[in-house]
Amino acid sequence: MEERWGEARVRMRGRRRVRRAAIVAVLAAAVMVLPPFVSGFIDGFMRNPSRDGAPAGEVIGIAIALLAVIVGAAIWGWRESDEVQRRQAVNAWAAVGVVGFVGHTILQMIERALHLAPMTEQLWWGSLAAGAAVLIWQRVTG
Repeated sequence: MEERWGEARVRMRGRRRVRRAAIVAVLAAAVMVLPPFVSGFIDGFMRNPSRDGAPAGEVIGIAIALLAVIVGAAIWGWRESDEVQRRQAVNAWAAVGVVGFVGHTILQMIERALHLAPMTEQLWWGSLAAGAAVLIWQRVTG
């Protein structure tokens, strides 16, 4: 039986998703492994003594490069997703934003009235939980 257009499209999307995940995993591993390897190779080649730990600049550079890989993967995945997935993602990010925006004002008033320490970290986790709850609710309800 020959494959229909929609089935072929779903199969190709699955293959692209697997290929994209493999590429992102390889890039993330390379970003985390290559800079220390090259730095150690250069140190050995230049006959510098070994050091106790990585310099802060190297760690920050690796973190920025890893963040760039993650953002690139997110953009690549966004372009491959369909309109339902995009709408669900937008709804989840909207929930994060609304909880953060409204919650910040409410928490500031509560903190001032009760003389409490800033609760920005709790608000951040709360907004993240709200976004996750919206995303899970959308997946469960279909």
